[in-house]
Amino acid sequence: MTWRSMTWRQRTSRLVTRCLRLRRLLVAAALGSLTACSTDSTFSPIARVLVSPRCLNCHTMTYFPRQGEDRHPHLFLVARGPEDHGAVGKRCNECHQTQNQGNGVPGAPNWRLAPLQMAWESEPGKALSEGALCRRLLDLSHNGHRNLEQLAEHLATERLVLWAWAPGRNLDGEQRATPPVEHEQFLQAFRGWRAAGARCPP
Repeated sequence: MTWRSMTWRQRTSRLVTRCLRLRRLLVAAALGSLTACSTDSTFSPIARVLVSPRCLNCHTMTYFPRQGEDRHPHLFLVARGPEDHGAVGKRCNECHQTQNQGNGVPGAPNWRLAPLQMAWESEPGKALSEGALCRRLLDLSHNGHRNLEQLAEHLATERLVLWAWAPGRNLDGEQRATPPVEHEQFLQAFRGWRAAGARCPP
């Protein structure tokens, strides 16, 4: 039956059927998008840790380390230096030992800034968006040339990473804040994100 030979009622019925079919397709597409968003959100607990001051203070794009919950520039005009270990005369290990000190100076083995290519800021003092941070973490040229398995190992065993959950007390004797997710939960979130395909939010 051609369109011209149809009655008005038949034409209306055909249009309604097509509209309902299109509606089902649109609903299915929307549900698919929601599923994708749900998958992408598995990165959220990881991002919450990485943008906390314990991590971001050293993963900064500035030529100086940051410190404190307000992420202010390091006291005493400390500079990054050519190898991310501080400038001559103010090397990181001149104050920061392999463990926290009783006077409030934090410490862990190989205390240093993350290299500039591993910065997690979009501009000085401002963290990358969740999606940009995710993509930066996966980029071999910005993550120390680590694949996902090596990243998991790094996050689980690197002493400087582990320090974030045992940061000791500050110069005023107050306990430093730890990341908002416990270390084991953080590792579980990373494993879950990796198992889900390591997808990044938009």
